[in-house]
Amino acid sequence: MAVDTNDRRIAAVQMAVRVGDLPWNLTRAKFHLTELSAWLPDLVVFPESVLDGYACREPDLAAHARKIDSPENEAICGFARDFKTWILWTFPETGGSGIYNTSILIDRTGDIRLTYRKVHLCAEVGEGDAYIPGNDFPVVDMEGITVGVMTCFDRHFPEAARTLALKGAELILHPTATNWFTPDPASVNTAMMRTRAYENRSFILSVNQVNYGGGSALFGPWGKVLAAAGKDEEVLKISLDPALRDQRPENTFELIPVRHPEAYI
Repeated sequence: MAVDTNDRRIAAVQMAVRVGDLPWNLTRAKFHLTELSAWLPDLVVFPESVLDGYACREPDLAAHARKIDSPENEAICGFARDFKTWILWTFPETGGSGIYNTSILIDRTGDIRLTYRKVHLCAEVGEGDAYIPGNDFPVVDMEGITVGVMTCFDRHFPEAARTLALKGAELILHPTATNWFTPDPASVNTAMMRTRAYENRSFILSVNQVNYGGGSALFGPWGKVLAAAGKDEEVLKISLDPALRDQRPENTFELIPVRHPEAYI
């Protein structure tokens, strides 16, 4: 994508993690943030459960869960403030009645501007036993572009991305830990993500762990794969042009304005 003054510099940190090793994961995340500081990113996005390494199958998950104002999260807020960048950070959150799979979006001043708790939990990998579900898809204005979050398994449900789009989301951040994510044009997952982006006219940035095969990718609002990572640890540096949403290709159709919600169950 061409770079201009309206482009957003976004870094997708496709990171290798250690399951249950919070100090190591935090140190590795800080390393990537430091390395990125010279590039002056507007937003840095980490994969699902980066702090704990996606320890939902571990019997001691509760020992790895943290409150939102934990020292580990405060350290990341400090990095956002020091480097003047937005950061999407993910961790298991200690809640009043259990543990949430939580993402927080931190602004350049170190303030948390959005908290998203994963709504759809995947029974096949034990998430229903490990976490309690969230119940909302919030959005926030990120300096002129509306941003929302859906996490990993949420992508299987059209309602998740559509709800975010109806709330105005132009960019949907999708932290994930899944071996579905190699951006193979013939895969169900690629077809699903391209469709989610196309049907909602949103950019979707999926950021995967290396432990699950990488393949982080940016899907454009007209259904194309705009950028993709390999399988190893890397930082995908993206120049996102919001104006692409208005550059309608031939043989595409307006969808949201001609919906008929009254006819849907």
